[in-house]
Amino acid sequence: MTRLPTQGRSGSPASSTTVLASVVYGLDAFIARLGAQPVDVFSRCGLEGRLSSTPSETVSLDAYCRTLDYAASKTATANFGLWFGHQFAPRRLGMLGYAALSSSILGDALDNLATFFPIHQDNSIVTHSRQGETARLDYDVGDPLLHDHRQDAELTLAVLCNIIRDACGQNWTPVAVHFRNKAPSCTNEHEKVFGCKVLFGQQTNSILFPSASLATPMPAADGLLFSAIKDGLLQIQAHKQSLEQDFLLQVRSVILDLLPHGHPSITQVAERLGCPYWTLQRRLAASGFTHRLLVEDVRRQHALKYLRNGEHSVSQTAFLLGYSEGSAFTRAFTRWHGCSPRSWQGTTGR
Repeated sequence: MTRLPTQGRSGSPASSTTVLASVVYGLDAFIARLGAQPVDVFSRCGLEGRLSSTPSETVSLDAYCRTLDYAASKTATANFGLWFGHQFAPRRLGMLGYAALSSSILGDALDNLATFFPIHQDNSIVTHSRQGETARLDYDVGDPLLHDHRQDAELTLAVLCNIIRDACGQNWTPVAVHFRNKAPSCTNEHEKVFGCKVLFGQQTNSILFPSASLATPMPAADGLLFSAIKDGLLQIQAHKQSLEQDFLLQVRSVILDLLPHGHPSITQVAERLGCPYWTLQRRLAASGFTHRLLVEDVRRQHALKYLRNGEHSVSQTAFLLGYSEGSAFTRAFTRWHGCSPRSWQGTTGR
């Protein structure tokens, strides 16, 4: 299972958003080229050892963003993410990059990019839309715990531009580029990279360009390669879903173990799991649960198991499920199954 992140730089809750480890490739060489020590940067920000990760492994997006920030400081390159993204070849995105590059036309490449991006980076979206003569790509991270992702946003939009340039030529430029973050001190570098007007403090991180470009053929179009890449991305998605299912089973087991001692708090469950309560809360939410709903679901399922075939009495079952009074258990059971536990045990349960 992917190691749960713990805390941010100041003991604050840390983001649980992850991104495929392919984003780290080439980062060490770029840091070294600008005069800093990659090992120092990576170890300071929690990415030590990640250069050897396989493409299907993930890294914390928060740690990645902190790495970009620290690299900007150590290399005296305020717009580090912008310049790293500008020289970042799309194929180095791994499967996501090849899914775009092997598509038939640019419009399909961007559609595929939007479709598969949540597999590449969770809690995040790339949206491709067209309005008349203008097309746009929007990028955002829907994680409020991410401390700051200005460098990441600028890096990502620069890489997206490189994907479009792969089809339209290296001299291609957007109509405009928008960023949600406030304008940094040196915005002239942004206009140099994108070759167009760049606006800050906008509602979205966006690239606007002529929709006529969408029909441009992709030079490396390859239907067989795309099919293979698609299968690989779906396997990663299935693996992530399996990890979440394993995580839920682990949480359910801890809840069941704690129930005889009373209703377990989310803090107690998190302590047993060895993670901060806010991380547990976020991962449960990502799986469609709250702590309260999961505790009730564990109680509901095991009530039938304990009562079936007279294995336990109603009072014993109430105790095992953390109810201080049998009447509270009876009310809950009746709400779940439409009859009292004694009635169920006397008919269906035997």
